[in-house]
Amino acid sequence: MKIHRPHLLKHSFNVVNRVRQTASIAGLSALRIAKGEKPDARLLKDTFEQLGTTYIKIGQFIASTPSLFPREYVEAFQSCLDQTTPLSYDYIEQVLTAELAVDGQTLSDKFAYIDKQPLASASIAQVHAARLHNGDEVVLKVQKPDVETIMQTDLGVLHGVTKLLEVMMPSMKFASIAPIIDEIRLRMLAETDFVAEAQNIRDFQQFLAIAGNTRVVAPQVYDELTTKRVLTMSRLHGVSMIDESAMQQYCNDPAQVMADTLNTWFASLMLCNSFHADLHAGNLMLLTDGRIGFLDFGIVGKLKAESWRACMGMMQALQDNNYQAMAQHMVDMEMTRGHDVDVAALASDLQRMMTSIMAEDRAFTSGIPFNTKEQADELNKMMLEIVSVGKQHGIHFPRDFALLTKQLLYFDRFMRTLAPDMDMFSDQRVNILGQDVSSIEPPSITVQ
Repeated sequence: MKIHRPHLLKHSFNVVNRVRQTASIAGLSALRIAKGEKPDARLLKDTFEQLGTTYIKIGQFIASTPSLFPREYVEAFQSCLDQTTPLSYDYIEQVLTAELAVDGQTLSDKFAYIDKQPLASASIAQVHAARLHNGDEVVLKVQKPDVETIMQTDLGVLHGVTKLLEVMMPSMKFASIAPIIDEIRLRMLAETDFVAEAQNIRDFQQFLAIAGNTRVVAPQVYDELTTKRVLTMSRLHGVSMIDESAMQQYCNDPAQVMADTLNTWFASLMLCNSFHADLHAGNLMLLTDGRIGFLDFGIVGKLKAESWRACMGMMQALQDNNYQAMAQHMVDMEMTRGHDVDVAALASDLQRMMTSIMAEDRAFTSGIPFNTKEQADELNKMMLEIVSVGKQHGIHFPRDFALLTKQLLYFDRFMRTLAPDMDMFSDQRVNILGQDVSSIEPPSITVQ
């Protein structure tokens, strides 16, 4: 295999430069500790924000995975979930040119227009509106420059400094760090592969076609304008599904729109290759033609059929106030590290915990609208309580079950704003695979 020397030299330079930058920032943080500052979650968060892309993503991973990290770290890293500062279009244009302007062509040959102002900017990618020469309106999800090199370098360094982190942050010794770093590596690198995300979209569209679902749509991928670092999709026009007044311009019944959303998502758990694992308000849109748009398939999950049945059984048990059955279903979901769980003791602790959560669940019954970040904060707090009880009994939450549970809870809270009179699991319009699920409710829907 022939290696292009200038490219190799540039890559090597970027790696060395990144290591130097990382060492400098880490050194400054070490100096803060030497001067007497407490090596806590806040200091780690500040350091990660200075280190940029990879560490911000790790911060997001910490903030959204309470099943693995201590409470203080999950709460400290909530700010990493916010949108990042946009890069100038010059940097974005460099990536577009490198990826799409091939064989002597220019970006002008590919696009009639590209808006230099981004629609959105996150840690890995930035989104710009554009128009093709045939008149099609598209969005360009563009990976930020050197993201993969930075991530590979950073993740390599992380393996080397793991022991140092455990010395500096004793409370991080809550679990073996190696599998956590491996999980972060898999999740982050998957998000940098837009070809894989394009496949996730196609899988979802195939599921819609097989199910005969015409109420929901995902953006069409332009394969000829999609690479690992650029994802070109049709632009969907609509309104946010947390704005009920705006939704009423395009639908008569917002609650029915949400029932269709729920039915589609539940069906995808069993009939699609993967389920959308990040379906918050920013990734749902009511289109101007009345259809529902599912956006951003960078984070997906997979769940075994038996785990899903146990999950529904757990919800049924909770609705019936049968915490003994709820505990048994948790064991059946393969959420335990062993087979010596005291089911009766777990049931007792679950009942005590859920009673406390429902008694304090005031933020969602006030009728005051809330935004995505506030919802995420509240959901993480609830997950922390559930996980806290689970850990005492040797419960291990698999990644994809945690994603599914959080999404279920998110839907529950989502309804409080959009359709406060609609109970998403007892409403006759909501079905799971065509079955009557009127008796099934998710955790914390009603206050007993």
